[in-house]
Amino acid sequence: MRRVSALALLVLFLSACSMPETRIYSLYTPVGREASNNKAKVSVAIILEAPRYLAQPYIAHRSSPYQLVISKYSKWDSAPNEIMKGALRDYLYATGLFKEIRTSGFLPVDFYALKIKLKKFEMYDTAEGSFGELAFDAELISPGGMEQYRGTVYKKVKLGDKTFLGLAKGLSSALSEGIEEVKDNIVKILTASKL
Repeated sequence: MRRVSALALLVLFLSACSMPETRIYSLYTPVGREASNNKAKVSVAIILEAPRYLAQPYIAHRSSPYQLVISKYSKWDSAPNEIMKGALRDYLYATGLFKEIRTSGFLPVDFYALKIKLKKFEMYDTAEGSFGELAFDAELISPGGMEQYRGTVYKKVKLGDKTFLGLAKGLSSALSEGIEEVKDNIVKILTASKL
């Protein structure tokens, strides 16, 4: 009986040692210098909606339109929906147009609402190679409930290799470009209305 227990412990120990290590990846989205504007009157709340798998930090990998695999041992430093909110906040704050930017999902009175529907934030393998895909809808609503802007961003970046490090680099550039696009449209709209 003792031998069986010792053997079971040895097998358990060896299997624990052979488990793969967890790897954590982060995105790098450089933001220009923050503009300070003491006269800013506009406040915005970022309200983000995402599928459940994008509210978890695990990396999503798609090999067909019908199958999505969630990695057990490789993950983002934060869930994709949180990465998106943080990057949006940083880019919008750097414009100097906003007095306050909230990411809590609660819409206070007299705030603009920036509604984001995150659709894709994943690796996709095709016969042509591996790609990082980012897709989201953006909508800016005035405090009075009027739609000011609506747009869709879709970025597909060819990855240099099939690694998650390559995915992090590809999605970093896709996220920067996509948010820059939305930010530029919002700035254009708000400055045209002379806020």
